Amino acid sequence: MIGVSRVKGRVPIRRGRGRGERSSVTGNTRRVVIAAACLIVSGLAGVPAASAGVGEGTATPSFNESWGCEQPSTAGGLVEHSGWLSDGEPVRGYRGDFFGRTIGDIRDALVDWTVPMSGGFTVKVHQRALPAFEQVTRNLAAEQAAGHYYQVRGSSTYGFAPRTISGNHSLSLHGYGAAVDINATTNPYRADAVLITDMPRWFVDAWKAAGFCWGGDWIDIKDPMHFSWKGPNATPDYGEVPLSAAPKTPAAGFDEVYRSDTPFGPADPATDYLIGDGNGNGLADVFKLVPQDGGLRLEYSRTHQANAWCSVARNFATGAAVDGRIPLLGDYSRVGRNDLWLLDPSSGTLQIEVLLKPSDFDESATIATTISTEPSDVYLLGDHDRDGYVDLYVIRRPAGRTWVEVWDGADGFTTSLLDVATPLTDTAGWQFTLGDTNLDERPELFAISSNGSTTDVSVLANGYEVVLDTHHLAGGGDYVDVAVNDFDGDGRGDLFLFDAAGELSVRLGDVPLPGIGLTTWHRTADWGCNPDSPPYVFDGTFRDDDGNIHEQSIEVIAATGITRGCNPPYNDDYCPRRSVTRGQMAALLTRALGLSDDGGRDWFVDDDDSVFEGDINRLAAAGITAGCNPPANDAFCPGAELTRGQMAAFLVRAFGLSDDGGRDWFVDDNSSVFEGDINRLAAAGITRGCNPPANTRFCGGRTLPRDETASFLARSLPLLP
Repeated sequence: MIGVSRVKGRVPIRRGRGRGERSSVTGNTRRVVIAAACLIVSGLAGVPAASAGVGEGTATPSFNESWGCEQPSTAGGLVEHSGWLSDGEPVRGYRGDFFGRTIGDIRDALVDWTVPMSGGFTVKVHQRALPAFEQVTRNLAAEQAAGHYYQVRGSSTYGFAPRTISGNHSLSLHGYGAAVDINATTNPYRADAVLITDMPRWFVDAWKAAGFCWGGDWIDIKDPMHFSWKGPNATPDYGEVPLSAAPKTPAAGFDEVYRSDTPFGPADPATDYLIGDGNGNGLADVFKLVPQDGGLRLEYSRTHQANAWCSVARNFATGAAVDGRIPLLGDYSRVGRNDLWLLDPSSGTLQIEVLLKPSDFDESATIATTISTEPSDVYLLGDHDRDGYVDLYVIRRPAGRTWVEVWDGADGFTTSLLDVATPLTDTAGWQFTLGDTNLDERPELFAISSNGSTTDVSVLANGYEVVLDTHHLAGGGDYVDVAVNDFDGDGRGDLFLFDAAGELSVRLGDVPLPGIGLTTWHRTADWGCNPDSPPYVFDGTFRDDDGNIHEQSIEVIAATGITRGCNPPYNDDYCPRRSVTRGQMAALLTRALGLSDDGGRDWFVDDDDSVFEGDINRLAAAGITAGCNPPANDAFCPGAELTRGQMAAFLVRAFGLSDDGGRDWFVDDNSSVFEGDINRLAAAGITRGCNPPANTRFCGGRTLPRDETASFLARSLPLLP
């Protein structure tokens, strides 16, 4: 799929993050107002229809492998075996929906494609990706007509290969017939992210213009031989996307197959929780929206990591807030990842702000609709008309009846696609979601109620005037959110229920494949939490200082505002063993002493690009630093790591220490220029040495970690008992 910057009626995004998720953003959130009228004129010519949309908020899938390729990356599924795969190997998840349910199904869909500039060499590619490869052919023909030529060698060029990546269980896009390697010997894979390529820029651009992600644009690693298809939205004039592959499982009646606590614990009634895909693998996760100074924290407990204590990932939306609005998840940007929608019905007409995933939620679109609102209305997102745009569902409940309106997402929700009365009567207190049970890729409406001991599910056919099925399920709960999503990756929707106790349960909508694990397409059998992962639930201010001998000092300097953590904007890590730089020390001392006067001058020549320049100038004006390059002392060296000896000098000047106790406190500082400062620091009880219990050494030349810094400051102020 193309990035938002290339979709008519959508907003621009920043390029290039990395391979995988980014945890935070630091820039100010930019708000982009999109008038509905502008969206109307965007047109729908050439816009592909959606494919395999199980559940709320889904539209056209993306197979993009890296944030470096103009849009967010998405994750493929795992397979049962590793290495080269047999034709009977099941292929599950949303990529299986699109390309085929087994390796054999994919092989049956392969066609020959003649690689341009190769002298007639052919490779096997998937017929559903063929329009993109044919666009490459046209693009390179135009380049050749303009006098450009790059020799493609058949001996080192490869297409379809039914194998996993690097011996693990991740199916390569070569295994789907959606990737080609060109001239591997002169465009090598590099795990160290060093780009080595002999490809001309025009050659690469011809592929990218056809909708391919180039491995040379990957950020964490480089694989310049590799071109992989990003999906239908990335290829101009791809045409209508065909229906997904038929599941190989029969439908069933939603028996429970999975139940798990989440790290969030019991749901807070004042906090918003949502079920939706967080990391782009097609599997639903549990989101928690947490207000924080400066913005909104989006945390999600990842189902592919068993919703374990280490499974929480997060993003930060700078300057954003829920502010009583109704949050939803859906792919507004049309890049295969969920954006965060905030719906405001308070004015009587619905106003929508969408925080955009392609910008790590740092940008947003604002849509002013003319849709009237009532307090009892329920809102859902789904592609009702299969045009690749997420539409808006409004469930209205007047006088004991239940109506459904659907508004067209292709024109900014100005056109009504549907307005019907359902067979349902009073649905006060019910939950609603969307899912595809009859496999026509037009969402059915699920209406769910529970009395605590049983759960009733009514499934309304697309059109919502007929009840397809009614299920009476044993077990109930106080459900915070519900969703239909594909837990076992077979192509049929399963029922996800998140309750007030903080538990996620899944009820399967199919009979499982015999001998195939329900979760092995998204989690290996030996997966487990890394014991070094920081905890989600922790005591105190920081996650990573529990048990540290300096923890008390760390807590007291945090409580007084001297330190703010090491991982902005979250600032819940302290990084105890990370070395402190001279610039960071300037900031710590400035806050500790409340310094405000910078002397009205720029004291040093080497800190103009430092975020600590103001702190450094205030430190110099107070006489606490003289510089780092005597005798000139016109440089501060803000990025240099601070030593324990330098710290002694800073603290002696900062706190006016003069008494050295009349003795030489340590045996290892006799040749140090900081010996006097070290002795004065020891006499004041601020240092006890570096080799307990003897404490005969100070280790003045050793770099100073953040945890020891906390104790130096806490004793200096003094803040400790």
